[in-house]
Amino acid sequence: MTKGAGMIHPNMATLLGVTCTDVPIPPTHLQQLLNYAVDRSFNTISIDGSTSTNDTLAILANGAAGGVGISEDSSEDFIAMRKVLTEFTQELSQLVVHDGEGATKFVRVRVMNSPSFRDTKLIASSIARDTLVKTALYGKDANWGRILCAIGYTDLTNPKTVVPAKTSVSFIPADGSEALKLVVNGEPENIDEARAAEILAPENLEILVDLGGGLDGDGREEASYWFCDLSHEYVTINADYRT
Repeated sequence: MTKGAGMIHPNMATLLGVTCTDVPIPPTHLQQLLNYAVDRSFNTISIDGSTSTNDTLAILANGAAGGVGISEDSSEDFIAMRKVLTEFTQELSQLVVHDGEGATKFVRVRVMNSPSFRDTKLIASSIARDTLVKTALYGKDANWGRILCAIGYTDLTNPKTVVPAKTSVSFIPADGSEALKLVVNGEPENIDEARAAEILAPENLEILVDLGGGLDGDGREEASYWFCDLSHEYVTINADYRT
């Protein structure tokens, strides 16, 4: 179980979560599993870009299932447990975004074909917390310039990560229909505004950023963030809030 609706941004922010398992596994391996899962779930969500001191995610294991248990961090059982825990924490963390204060959109930003996993996460984080991106999505505006701006101001660790002439941005509709290409290899597309409005009308949306492999062209790293838009209701909730 987990709770949280505002002040949500890594590292975890105002959030409480508890997961339980009956798998027999020592604490050291359990911590490894949790670190891996959180790095791909609770530390990849954002509601408003704000954090606080009050955050906890715990995992409890009582070993009640019995059996041999997980004793090696390279074993098939360890890898299988890691996959299950990561998928479960992703589902829980995404529910937090769905419940975000004033949220009308649930958005995944996926950054792919990057030479650096760290930079890939940083770019996704920049887009997810950018106020102008969030307000554009609330207004159903296919404003690709704000997405490129967020990519551009990201403090990257590898100068080869982003090459403007290789960068592409698309909207992926929730219904599985054809993607709407906004920017292809650094060049803006002629956008069908009616199609853009159609894609932006539902709650769910994916923003796909393809870095084209970076400067050397061989980057294959990928990372995602899940976030929501910024609405009038969010402002109202937090403008009226008093401690």
